[in-house]
Amino acid sequence: MKNSTEVAIRDQVTALIDDLDNHEVYGNEYFAFLEKALWAARDYDFHRANFFHRTEGTVKGIAHVCAQAAAHDDRDTLVLFSHILNEETGNGDAAHCHELLMENSHNLYGRREFGLPPLLVREARDSDLVIPGTVAYRERTLELLTSNYHRMLGVAMALESHADKMLQVCRTAFRNSRKELPADEFVNRVEVYFDVHVGDEGVEERHAADAKQCVLNNCRTDADVSEIAYGAMETLNIQLDMWNAMYKAVAAN
Repeated sequence: MKNSTEVAIRDQVTALIDDLDNHEVYGNEYFAFLEKALWAARDYDFHRANFFHRTEGTVKGIAHVCAQAAAHDDRDTLVLFSHILNEETGNGDAAHCHELLMENSHNLYGRREFGLPPLLVREARDSDLVIPGTVAYRERTLELLTSNYHRMLGVAMALESHADKMLQVCRTAFRNSRKELPADEFVNRVEVYFDVHVGDEGVEERHAADAKQCVLNNCRTDADVSEIAYGAMETLNIQLDMWNAMYKAVAAN
C-alpha cells in the first residue's frame, strides 16, 4: 500500500505529464504550415537541413541516457532505453538504422521531387541553411541532458513524447507535396522512415510511455519532480522556439 507521500509524488508527476501533453509546442505555426503547404524546392531544402541537424542528436541522447542509467544502477531505465536505442539503430541491421532511413528517404525525395543534391546527416551541421534556432536547440538540450540525472530523464520524456506528433506532421507534408515519385516507391523508400516510428505498431507512443514510466520510477521527492519538470519544460520550450524560428524563416521567403 502506498503512503501519502508516494501518492502525492505520483499525483505531481501525473499532473506534469498532462501539462507536457498539452504544451503549446504541439500547436506551433511551423506544424500548421507543414500540414497545409505544398513545398517549394527552397522550403524543402531548408526543412531537410534543419530537421537533419535537429534529429542527428537523437541517438546520441538515447545512448547518453543508457550510459547514465547504468552508472546510476537504474536497471529499469537501462532496460527500456536500451530497447529504444536498439530500435533506433536498426535492431542490429545497419541498413534499418533510423538515421540512415532518414537520410536516404529525405535525399531520394529531394532529388526526385525537387532536383536537389544529397545532404549527409553529419554534414547538415555545416549547412548555411541551418538557422541559429536549430543550433540553440541542440546546445540547450545537450546542456540539459548532461546537467543531472533527473533533468536528463525529463529531457528524454519530453523528446519521446514530442516525437510522435512531429513525425506524423512531417509525413503529412511529404504526402502533400509528392508529385513525381510513384506511390509504391514513395511508400517503400520515403514514407518507410516515418512508418517505422508512427505506423500501426505505435513505436513512438510506446517510447513515450516507457520514458514516462522511467520518470515515475525515479520520483521519490519533491526535488526529483522539480528537476524532471525543469528538464522537460525547458526542452519543449526550446523546441517551440526552434519551430517558431523555422516558420518565420519560411514565411519570409
